[in-house]
Amino acid sequence: MQSKKWIMRERNFSADSALELARSLGLPPLVVSILLSRGVSDVKRFVNTDITNLHDPFLMKDVSGAADRIISAIKNKEKITVYGDYDVDGITSTVVLVRFLKSHGADIGYYIPDRLEEGYGINRDAIDGILKSGTRLLITVDCGITAVSEIEYAKQKGMAVIVTDHHECKEVIPEADFVVNPKQHDCGYPFKKLAGVGVVFKLIQAITIRLKFHMQEMIDEYIDLVAIGTVADVMPLEDENRIIVKNGLEHILYTSNYGIKALIKTAEIKTDNISTSTIGFGIAPRINAAGRMGTPDCAASLLLACDEIEAEKYAQVLEEENRKRQSLENDIFCEAIEIIEKCQEMKDDYVLVLDHDRWHHGIVGIVASKISEKYNKPCILISTDDEKNAKGSGRSIKGFNLFEGLCACSEHLIKFGGHELAAGLGIEKCSIEDFRKAINEYAKSVLKPDDFVPVITVDANLPIEYLNINTAEKFAVMQPYGMGNPSPVFCTEGLCVTSCRALGDGKHLRLALIKNNMYIDAIGFGMGEKASNIRQGDKVDVVYNLDVNVFRGEKHTQLHLRDIRLSKGN
Repeated sequence: MQSKKWIMRERNFSADSALELARSLGLPPLVVSILLSRGVSDVKRFVNTDITNLHDPFLMKDVSGAADRIISAIKNKEKITVYGDYDVDGITSTVVLVRFLKSHGADIGYYIPDRLEEGYGINRDAIDGILKSGTRLLITVDCGITAVSEIEYAKQKGMAVIVTDHHECKEVIPEADFVVNPKQHDCGYPFKKLAGVGVVFKLIQAITIRLKFHMQEMIDEYIDLVAIGTVADVMPLEDENRIIVKNGLEHILYTSNYGIKALIKTAEIKTDNISTSTIGFGIAPRINAAGRMGTPDCAASLLLACDEIEAEKYAQVLEEENRKRQSLENDIFCEAIEIIEKCQEMKDDYVLVLDHDRWHHGIVGIVASKISEKYNKPCILISTDDEKNAKGSGRSIKGFNLFEGLCACSEHLIKFGGHELAAGLGIEKCSIEDFRKAINEYAKSVLKPDDFVPVITVDANLPIEYLNINTAEKFAVMQPYGMGNPSPVFCTEGLCVTSCRALGDGKHLRLALIKNNMYIDAIGFGMGEKASNIRQGDKVDVVYNLDVNVFRGEKHTQLHLRDIRLSKGN
């Protein structure tokens, strides 16, 4: 019945040292122990998410020069165009920079490529169109770091170019006027894991300092958008990202952005507890739907809207696009699963590479993520609806750097880019099979069979006496949760099942548990199939997140199950 490997975090510190640190910081000892076991070296900085703890933007390579060049363009009334990307990070990056520069009097426009027609990144046709608009300064956001020839082309046409990006750098960097990317090998910025919109935020911080404007006003105006882009791009909630997201979540509730307000209203999002889940499951999918369905300008227009009526119009369009996306996503997912299950050779592959001529290119990435999660393997889905070329999107697992994998197989690709866990690619249809073989050969040199067994890392064992509101609320200081800072995972053993049933058409599992005359409820989403293996009276061990639910004004604790097994000697 147990489907995952449970691993307890190692504790390379003494209980006394953790207790002493907890006392000095006024924190619960259990919280401090978990943070230390997670490798948090500066617990005081971790819990202090004050906005003043942001790093100096001028520590980032080329920020100073880029800020000065932009200020010069504003003063000289040069036309500026922001070249963005069609995902949430790219759209929020575009909107933040456009709104900020426009507020300072810039002659500003923007361009977001069509995912379906143009694909990711900069292209020469777009550059030609931007040039015809009279643009003198081109600024890329969330893209550009691999666009060596395209940046060279723009420079040859007489435009100044500033690249801002956060993606992995290849050996050759574009010869732009300035390149702002903390992942450059010679960039000494202390935090490398910013989102694209985070890099833009550092740039406008620098401009604000140069112009001697009020920093807090700038932060209040844009931090909600920066937080949305950071969470949506699944950036680790460490260091500056943690500060950005914590403060951004607080601002979303009181946002002055008409677009965010309209999204919250249209999606019927509850505002009593705005969290990273609110962004990840409510706001981000609707913004992303525009880019996935080929209408990224709609999402940008929403977040740039100047009044409530305009914003609600765009929000309704995104709501409809999101419904279409959900339907297509389900169709592609079912087709992909059917293909995998019918082919044992493919099921045995280390990297699942699938292609189909009816799959919507804008949707394959999110489906690849679901398939990767289901099989715990890297997955690349390729849309082959073009006569000659195809476009793909991949998601990976811990232990397999997808970007490095694509680098190793680049001879089979037209282009590619991305991160350790997510990437996109262009490929000729005739090369797909060779690519499938090549990336699987590479994966076999990197991965072991054990890597395909899902692992749950447990933060602490908790006796049932600790499963109460008081314990659950102690962990609020660790929020916001997300990539790099997951909600604490606990284990409790030897609980007796008093009731067990499947919910939601058999999809979910609900348990009532007891030990030492203390009762606790548990819910396991997507775990309904386990109900047939559990009987009343069984003793079970569970791993879970400790949640607090509010029902009719009353709080109660509930275990959000991550896995379950029968206790030894059951």
